[in-house]
Amino acid sequence: MTLVGRAVLLAATIALSSCSFVKVFAQTNKIGRIDGTVLYEDGRPVDGATVYAYPADRGMAGNVPSATTDEQGRFQIAHLWLGQFAIGAKKENEGYPDTGKPFYSDGRKLEYVTLTAKRPSATVTVLLGPKAGVLVGRVEDAVTKVPIDPCVDFHLVSDPNNFLSGTGLVNAKYRVLVPPNQDLIMKIWHEGYLPWYYPGTSNKSKAKPLRLKSGEQRTLNIRLQRGTDASDAGCNSSLCFPHCRP
Repeated sequence: MTLVGRAVLLAATIALSSCSFVKVFAQTNKIGRIDGTVLYEDGRPVDGATVYAYPADRGMAGNVPSATTDEQGRFQIAHLWLGQFAIGAKKENEGYPDTGKPFYSDGRKLEYVTLTAKRPSATVTVLLGPKAGVLVGRVEDAVTKVPIDPCVDFHLVSDPNNFLSGTGLVNAKYRVLVPPNQDLIMKIWHEGYLPWYYPGTSNKSKAKPLRLKSGEQRTLNIRLQRGTDASDAGCNSSLCFPHCRP
């Protein structure tokens, strides 16, 4: 599960998860529809992108409505309730993160649509790009080499309230997308271990920014040292999941 700072929803503070679970209260008359096209920056259609319609004015229990684009980049998300949605798209296997998450937006405005009884459908165009930076590697015990599935925090240096935090982002063997050309503070933590800060220190004051170019891939193998530091345990956000708290 992951948490994202500055969540897309304007009417409530929520957590967007890796399984796209959002706490929302849905209408029963789902007559709305959003269709459109997803394009690369050069205008080519994106085949196989996942498109999400994030509820922007209410809550709901369930998965975020989504669809997959065809060879022409076209998609349709049907059976939606009436209201406002923020539209995001991703194709992570090619290095394109979810444009609906502010952590990856780089200040770009999100695409919003409002469905009403008079206008229950809308058409949008979503642009992917630029590509994210890609971190790959392993997380393990420094002595035993046992694989570890840790908690992780990524915070933008320029805006500490804009973050990605939780479990599932970085596993024992991981591949994670990070915003390109941005300075990030990266923290890894697991119960029974000292925190790990990039580039490889347990001392927060010695942490240095991580920065990747668009499309750059970097291998980062992380070895956690046994120990405890009550003053710097758990993840750094107030929305931390229980199992990521000290």
